Amino acid sequence: MSARLPEEYRKNTIRHHSGRPWLVGNWPADAAVCVQAGPSKLVLFGAAHTTEPELLALLGKVRTVRELDRIVDRTEGSFHLVASVDGFVRAQGSLSGARELFSTSCAGITVAANRLSALGELRRLTLAEDQLAMHLLAFTPPWPLSERSVWREVDSLPFAHYLSLRPDGTAEPVRWWTPPEPELPVDAAAPEFRKALVAAVAARAGTSPVIGADLSGGMDSTSLCFLAAGQGGRLVTIRRRLMDPMNCDDSVADRAAADLPGAEHIVLDKDTASPYYDSVDRDDLAVDEPPPFIAMTSHMEDVARIMASHGVTRHLQGHGSDELAATGTTHANAMAQRSLLGSLGMVRAMRARRRWSLATTLRVVRAFPPYAEWLHRSADALLSPPEIESEVGWEPAPRLPPWASREAAALVQETMRATAAENPQPMSSIPAHHEILRCIRLNGWIVRFANTFGERSGVSFEAPFLDDRVVETALSVRLEDRYVAGRHKPVLAAALRGTVPDYVLDRTTKSHFTRDTYEGRKRNLPRMREICEESRLADLGLIGREGFRRALSGIMPDPMHIGPLEKTMACEAWLRSLPTKVGPKPR
Repeated sequence: MSARLPEEYRKNTIRHHSGRPWLVGNWPADAAVCVQAGPSKLVLFGAAHTTEPELLALLGKVRTVRELDRIVDRTEGSFHLVASVDGFVRAQGSLSGARELFSTSCAGITVAANRLSALGELRRLTLAEDQLAMHLLAFTPPWPLSERSVWREVDSLPFAHYLSLRPDGTAEPVRWWTPPEPELPVDAAAPEFRKALVAAVAARAGTSPVIGADLSGGMDSTSLCFLAAGQGGRLVTIRRRLMDPMNCDDSVADRAAADLPGAEHIVLDKDTASPYYDSVDRDDLAVDEPPPFIAMTSHMEDVARIMASHGVTRHLQGHGSDELAATGTTHANAMAQRSLLGSLGMVRAMRARRRWSLATTLRVVRAFPPYAEWLHRSADALLSPPEIESEVGWEPAPRLPPWASREAAALVQETMRATAAENPQPMSSIPAHHEILRCIRLNGWIVRFANTFGERSGVSFEAPFLDDRVVETALSVRLEDRYVAGRHKPVLAAALRGTVPDYVLDRTTKSHFTRDTYEGRKRNLPRMREICEESRLADLGLIGREGFRRALSGIMPDPMHIGPLEKTMACEAWLRSLPTKVGPKPR
């Protein structure tokens, strides 16, 4: 079967104990660690903080694929694991989905890959228009619809599962991980969080002569820079100066750069950085599914190209830290369920900051309905005007943009209701943890998308905050210790105190890219209007061209439409990039 793949997909081959092809692909020599103990074989692809002797010692004690849990638990980093034990194969990615797996059936045999394009070479794929319509929703499709592929013949590996392939060629997903109970006090959790994050950075920087990193001035990426600087290799940082003269990130980044004297620092400004939305009309995305963003694709390509020119093969980013530290409405709800009296301070502060009504505040503190019920109710409110600050529930309320067609609304509603009828369980029984994990999965999707551009320059974008051990440790912190009035990310600050400067850890402000976004949109508005007139989504009947045209009619759109416009433009760019061998199901 591997012979049917183009040559670019089979530059590397790892064989079964029998000698038959087992793993076929194209990966750098330093991206795979392979060990064999008798007939058992194990391969890790990606960034793994381990050595071949360590893996070999562990593999020698394994008798079933289930026992591989001990290797997953003891190996920091972010990687794909593929192992063969006694004729059974276990294949998995990361909890965040930054490393993901997809599978399909070819001639009765299950084939798995980390890229859908490879599966598309083995069989014809047809577009699932109902799932494509889900990508028009603000934020992301609700769980578990966020896990479904837009291709009818492809199965995504469910969250926290590995794929178990039997000797007869059939397969099934098997759950291997559940969220921990939030029981650790911050004094006990902080050292563990530090250990996990240091090991996550070491998995990328420990053996690299040069490591790249974002240095935005924010608490997340800046902390990673200081951790990477202690690994011994040469550090190259990059950042983009914000257009907003009131932003506070640049001054922190300047100060941090001065405190990293051994590093090389690259700064892009409005004259050297690609404008936002500079790639909305491109037709060469070559990505597997509609991407999570389109505004910054040119910038990500710039970063990869610049880093590659400085010898960087792995580039660190701070994705995931905000989400691990999240203390929004779901966290307030979790606190209220444990102790209404103990949550009053947090709830009062959030009510004042977000200007909640008494009714909204009461919805925050009372128990949420079962997840399936919430999902069904959300389907009924798809076309309601968004009220982001007052939305209360398991996830941000899914909303379709006003330019979505009736057909798209019907498809999304029917799919959500049918899924709710199956009584899906949330990723965690604690709404706060479910929301964190939803956001972690979204960030993994962002990293996976960015790497389609990074790979073209030989650069891997890496997000240590998304690593399994880091996520697990963060979730183990007691809920009451995650929130400290007047402090930003108290657990991260406690973990890195003494390694990262106090002026970084004690920040209570955060800058945004609002002006950059509006300026880029204004500059590229003519392109966006052209896309509207030749819209692929409109051709599929999923949006109304007139409604889309109205949304693009002004220079300054309704702020509520910024996110939905980004999602719609991302879907358009993706549809324009589809190869001719795949397409929508014939009507």
